[in-house]
Amino acid sequence: MFKLITIISLTGVTFGAAAQNVKPDTAGIQSATKTIYFNAGLQYMSNLTYAGRKDQSSVPILLPTFTVISKHGLFLNAIDYFDVNGPKSGAEGLSITPGYVFSFDDKKQFGGAVSATKYFITNKSPIILSSFNATLDGQLSYTGIFKFTISGTYSIDKDNKHDVINNAQLEKDIWLFKTGVLKSNGLKITPAVNLYSGTQSFIETYYTNSQVPRALADPAIVSPITTLFPGLSKQEVLNQTVTQQKQREVKKYQLLALSGSLPVTYTLNNWLFSLTPYLTKPFNQVSYAGSNTDGSYFFFTAGASLTF
Repeated sequence: MFKLITIISLTGVTFGAAAQNVKPDTAGIQSATKTIYFNAGLQYMSNLTYAGRKDQSSVPILLPTFTVISKHGLFLNAIDYFDVNGPKSGAEGLSITPGYVFSFDDKKQFGGAVSATKYFITNKSPIILSSFNATLDGQLSYTGIFKFTISGTYSIDKDNKHDVINNAQLEKDIWLFKTGVLKSNGLKITPAVNLYSGTQSFIETYYTNSQVPRALADPAIVSPITTLFPGLSKQEVLNQTVTQQKQREVKKYQLLALSGSLPVTYTLNNWLFSLTPYLTKPFNQVSYAGSNTDGSYFFFTAGASLTF
């Protein structure tokens, strides 16, 4: 039997954007008799984030997921996004992700994955992924005493603006106990640290001052002749300061966030139950009037999935 690994990015989701993407780890199914597996899950997120960022209007969401997985590593994943913020609850849209998981050696120590995600989320949605159109994702990993993963996401928003997000993750599986004949069931924790970096596109408002010449008639020289013939009036040229408000797009690559998590998972045959608390410290955020963007924040996920 194989397990599914959950990667929080945009992609919210590191491996994308953001949101919650479910990717298969096919290391345990290469010798299985079945060629196609299915996984259905339901996950609750107290706050959907992306690369260590959360929106001021972020809301808790419920994520039904369904994944079709080939033992050769191909998969197709679908996620629905439901806003569960009290009376304003409702469906916000979905995402579709085809991808491929691979390994470089027989022991499955070196591996990776590639995928592409298309988002169909309403423009007025309060979730942070509502501006996304699509993402391209890739990751490489090494599993030894620790598992080290580096990943990259190329995102395209609905205005055709592009961003690049990178993530480095260090994690360690610690089994608290194992059960079953094959010792494949049981409870484990997986402490993990994530470092996010990337570009951050936003619109910056700035002001410019310019000197504009103004021609004024000399009030001391006003006569019937100058009244009849204005072109003969004596003039004085003065400089007037004019302030203009302008906007420009700002994009630069920088450190985005540092995040720590402690996933707790319990496996029972084909069932997987999980609870993951996160503590995230964002860096280099865009400041808006009346907002505090410097502090750390906490959120958690909880869910269950069935593989069949």
